[in-house]
Amino acid sequence: MTRFLPAQLKLWTKGELFQTGAHAADPERYYPFISTDTRTLAPGEVFVPLRGDHFDGHDFLEKAIDKNAGMIVCERCAAALSDILERLRHDNAAPDVLVVDDTWQAYQDMAKGFRAVINANVIGVTGSVGKTTTRRMIYQMITTQVKAEQSERNFNNQVGLPRTILSTCPETDVLVAELAMDRRGEISKLTKIAVPDIGIVTGIGMSHAEHVGSMTDILDEKISIVEGIKDNGILIVNGDDPLLESWVMEHHNRISVWYVASEHNVGRLERDGVPVFWAEHVHVDREDGLSFIGRSNLAPDERWPIFIPYPGVHLVHAALFGLASAYILGLNMQEAAMGAKRFVMTESRQEWFRLPDIDILNDAYNAAPESLGAALRTTQLLAGSRRILAVIGGMRELGQYSRRAHQDAASDIRDAGVDSVFLVGSETEATRDALLEDEATRDRFSGWFESSAQALPFILKELSPGDFLLIKGSRYYGLEHILDEVYKVWGSH
Repeated sequence: MTRFLPAQLKLWTKGELFQTGAHAADPERYYPFISTDTRTLAPGEVFVPLRGDHFDGHDFLEKAIDKNAGMIVCERCAAALSDILERLRHDNAAPDVLVVDDTWQAYQDMAKGFRAVINANVIGVTGSVGKTTTRRMIYQMITTQVKAEQSERNFNNQVGLPRTILSTCPETDVLVAELAMDRRGEISKLTKIAVPDIGIVTGIGMSHAEHVGSMTDILDEKISIVEGIKDNGILIVNGDDPLLESWVMEHHNRISVWYVASEHNVGRLERDGVPVFWAEHVHVDREDGLSFIGRSNLAPDERWPIFIPYPGVHLVHAALFGLASAYILGLNMQEAAMGAKRFVMTESRQEWFRLPDIDILNDAYNAAPESLGAALRTTQLLAGSRRILAVIGGMRELGQYSRRAHQDAASDIRDAGVDSVFLVGSETEATRDALLEDEATRDRFSGWFESSAQALPFILKELSPGDFLLIKGSRYYGLEHILDEVYKVWGSH
């Protein structure tokens, strides 16, 4: 059971603690949880009011008191502070009050403090694409041997990561935490909260270039995970990524680095005994899923058979990260390999719906050039000889790379054998132009639309029995609504 003590929170945040006489004299006083949301706040918990561009959690302090919060945190400049402190004089049941300069910082400091007292090994996962898939794969591969927890949903930012850590059971052996970013400097902040024993960088892509800058800037941001890794920690990186390999060559004395890679890159990467994990005999079948043999130069005589009940080639690296993590943790490798068969895709991330007359691959959670290419390749495999329709939404936050990336998407669409493509969003105008300029793809273009709502009737009209439909795009465009409507029409056939 988690127990946050008043003195701990005061120490971690360097705040001022105010209590009623009865509470101050109670040596057993503690709080079971730290919350930022009064809607889910339970009696006795700590309420931390965060401020944003369009909200101020301090507006809900009274609601937190009404819900019998054990402690409320309050910024020194908050208008309500004097009234709240006055309440302590007249109400022995009043919640404790922790006064801080900045509640955002206080919340993160609480997480950092709690991270220092739990015994769990932390695996921190970052990268431009594949973070969630890799995090969930690692969890499935280790959870049968150790008590493990993982980030819930998308709890991976400056609010979500502290929540993940503060929710961790003290008896947990391994926490697999996802570290995401929207702005420069965010990974550095998160890694110093998580203090990973194992850091993972899945790859460097164009995502968030609008806010971070060039590919080199994105590399610097993602690789800043090393700033928080423990002194004896290990960084595992994608050895197929030339930017990451170049960084390792330049900084190889800075931290211990392991690679996961494709088989053809192993000879180059394992120089000087650098640990490498790779896959041999990769087999993908649209009915049976993905299988391969995991290998490593750390155990040259061992073979680890992997089976994943989903035919996505992009899952190979996720499973290799799982194998490498299991090896570092000292787990039974055959059992870890067997854990991969329990992996299932998450909502809107390459979900395969097999309806009576059509199939749908729903990958509408988000989009980047790398994940679009993976989705198209998976679609081509799953569809076989069937007609392929693709709904492609714009890829957001690519900055200076946006137009080129959307032009290149036309080639990926062609190479995947898409028969009919519907484009949604202003960014895909570049894709439209590239498709129309190429005689080989001109006839495959079925329309460009500003929104998914505009595209929907044309998609429904085009669909025929036996078709395979891919839905892929940034969340901004809400392409999941197309899935809902298609499902209504075709799910009952």
